[in-house]
Amino acid sequence: MDIPFAMNADFVDSQYQRWQSDPKSVPRDWQIFFEGFDLGALGECKAAGICEETQVLRQSRVEQLIHRYRDVGHLLSCLDPLMACPTDHPLLSLPAFDLTEEDLDRTFSVPRAFQAEQMPLRDIVRVLRETYCRSVGVEYMHLQDPTERLWLQERMEPMRNRTALGKEAQTHILNKLQQATLFDQFLHTRYLGQKRFSIEGAEAIVAMLDDLAHHEAEQGCKEIIMGIAHRGRLNVQTNVLEKLYETVFCQFEDHYDPDSLVGSGDVKYHTGYLADLQINQNNKLRILMAANASHLESVDPIVEGIARARQESFGDGGRRAVLPILIHGDAAFAGEGVVAETLNLSQLEGYTTGGTFHIIINNQIGFTTLPQDARSTRYSTDVAKMLMVPIFHVHGEDPEAVIHTARLASDYRREFSKDVVIDVVCYRRYGHSEGDEPYYTQPQMYERIKDRPPASRIYADKLIAEGVITEDELKKIESGITQCLEAAYRSAQEEACAPPFMTFFES
Repeated sequence: MDIPFAMNADFVDSQYQRWQSDPKSVPRDWQIFFEGFDLGALGECKAAGICEETQVLRQSRVEQLIHRYRDVGHLLSCLDPLMACPTDHPLLSLPAFDLTEEDLDRTFSVPRAFQAEQMPLRDIVRVLRETYCRSVGVEYMHLQDPTERLWLQERMEPMRNRTALGKEAQTHILNKLQQATLFDQFLHTRYLGQKRFSIEGAEAIVAMLDDLAHHEAEQGCKEIIMGIAHRGRLNVQTNVLEKLYETVFCQFEDHYDPDSLVGSGDVKYHTGYLADLQINQNNKLRILMAANASHLESVDPIVEGIARARQESFGDGGRRAVLPILIHGDAAFAGEGVVAETLNLSQLEGYTTGGTFHIIINNQIGFTTLPQDARSTRYSTDVAKMLMVPIFHVHGEDPEAVIHTARLASDYRREFSKDVVIDVVCYRRYGHSEGDEPYYTQPQMYERIKDRPPASRIYADKLIAEGVITEDELKKIESGITQCLEAAYRSAQEEACAPPFMTFFES
């Protein structure tokens, strides 16, 4: 009996060695076997067929820990700019897996996404926390296709869910944050009391959309069809779609006649815009921001219909050529039935657009209502789990994390033709509109917001501390943007404001 066992052990070991050098060199059944148990990777087990029982049990517990972090590590992620970051969770503590402090220095086998064969438990926990418990929390283990889960793991775990950005990229992000901040501050001082639904508190959305436009264009996207509610609409039009400041200022002036708008006589934060952008020397991108009225989320199926029509006009490859983007509020995404209805159509052959890019501007408030009084779920995005798609939660004052998440989500959508959801956790600096006083209904929240510096200042301080820019360079950026705003404001006041020329798709 011993001889056949030894022969089998030799065969298993030879297969294992082949798998280590090239996983695809062995049959699929063997791949699954070795990935699941890492046969022979334990020191006492390799080729001998004799394992120390306690070490096997520890290895099993470590594998449970890795799975748990992948599954609910988002519970420990640092997402809320207004709250202290969590430091521990009972589901993710060592005792939850019958592991001890002494086990931290023991070595265990790890999945291949870690880009290592073995690691001390201390390093395993560090990798998991850096990947799933910093500024990005990810819900993806509900995906039923293991290929999709592995695809995400191999793009998150090796780089710890961060994208290394160079000085030029970081400076560009800062510039977009400054544009977003100074534009809304300028409107606040020049048109005091007028509704504008500012983006302040969620400025990272502007940097995100700007970077996403470049990333998509470089991957072959030709058109973006965008739907967005009131908040941030004017800021996105000017600082992403490059609508002239003068045109926006004219919409605030008394002598401007909104009824002369072609296709819409609506207020300025309902109107649409069509932009043709020169992304770089080789790529152009057309972005349509659809007009929509005050009924939250009513624009969702409209955007999908326009996107589907544009995709069909491109023929083969239309799903990659045209990207639908829907930008939601947190309370609306959880509370409006049209959201679930639109999600439900997303994979049907007659309606699919190859995946929609959903962005949640999560102000953590709906009009005047806090989340715990507005929904029965932990996240405003939980309705999206019906689709088996990844949901990313990201800290709204970490623009580099926001951009990393958007690029990853974009690549996933292109790879699997499915929706993606990014929940940008931020806040709303003023009331529902600038004429509302939020202290009346949420005094504690707005006490925390009152003296909080804008995201542009927080990011600038980070770059200054890292030696990426100097304070003088920051002032130069601010001065250049302010000069442009002042010149546009003078032009809007001194000259007769003509209605903006609205163009549409020719075919």
